[in-house]
Amino acid sequence: MTPEEIFDLLLPYSDERRTEFENGKRLAHYTSAAAAYQILTNQEVWLRNASMMNDFSEIQHGIDCLGAAWRSRGGKQLREMLDRIEPGLSERIARLFDSNSFILQQNTFIVSLSEHDDNEDDYGRLSMWRAYGGSSGVALILNPTAFLSDTDEMKVFSAPVLYKSEVQFVEWFQDWATAVGKAEKELKGLGAETINNWIFGVFRIFALSTKHPGFSEEKEWRVFHSPDYEGASPWVRSEIEIIKGIPQKIVKLKLFDDPNKSIMGVAPSRLVNRVIIGPCDYPLQVRDTIVAALEKAEVEDAANKVTISLIPLKHA
Repeated sequence: MTPEEIFDLLLPYSDERRTEFENGKRLAHYTSAAAAYQILTNQEVWLRNASMMNDFSEIQHGIDCLGAAWRSRGGKQLREMLDRIEPGLSERIARLFDSNSFILQQNTFIVSLSEHDDNEDDYGRLSMWRAYGGSSGVALILNPTAFLSDTDEMKVFSAPVLYKSEVQFVEWFQDWATAVGKAEKELKGLGAETINNWIFGVFRIFALSTKHPGFSEEKEWRVFHSPDYEGASPWVRSEIEIIKGIPQKIVKLKLFDDPNKSIMGVAPSRLVNRVIIGPCDYPLQVRDTIVAALEKAEVEDAANKVTISLIPLKHA
């Protein structure tokens, strides 16, 4: 088993859902017309602090699920395996995660996307318009190339959301721990320090991307960056912006390709597959401005890639 195969074993649901992109699955970013216009014209997307999300308790839910799983039968099984590899390794990992839980919530920056099905091309998804469209909603439909890359040069990572209650997560974790335990020999060959870092990294993803099953209709993916862990790259910078009257630190992710670093499909010309104008007061005017922004971003055949959704929805 190669190191890559071992890491895929540690994140099985992520690997399975990435495979769907190879079969044509796309992602959508539901946002306001103003934000969509800025993304295209500035060729950057803003990642907001996890504590400023619609429901900041989402990250706490993931941490709580992981804590319950660590204390469960599956957690005991995992801890025993880790301590067979190196005595005290499980305690090292626990201390590392506990000491970083505050950073996970207070210094992680996220932008949310949603899996997009072909049958949503004309109208988008009603529940997403209700949640994120407001009175001028736009959905940017994105090609998956950038999300299939194996490079970490951008220092920005993505993961699908795992929709589980605490009880469901503990049950799922039992199966996960059993599967990981079957690779004990291969894990031991990596060395304790690598295992320590990999398990912490996987637990971090579990915490950041586990959400209550009541939100499963969103089919969310999260793109995240943590300055404390990832460090700097030409693609990310932190700045202070005022959003809805609140000054706050955000991370700006620049959208450009660099073939020399195996970064392709990030620039809007390759990233944007189509755009859906959602329910709004002035759909024709919004469409005209979005088409202009697409043309400025060198998206080919821009006018034919913008659809006005006629989905019936009253907005406030």
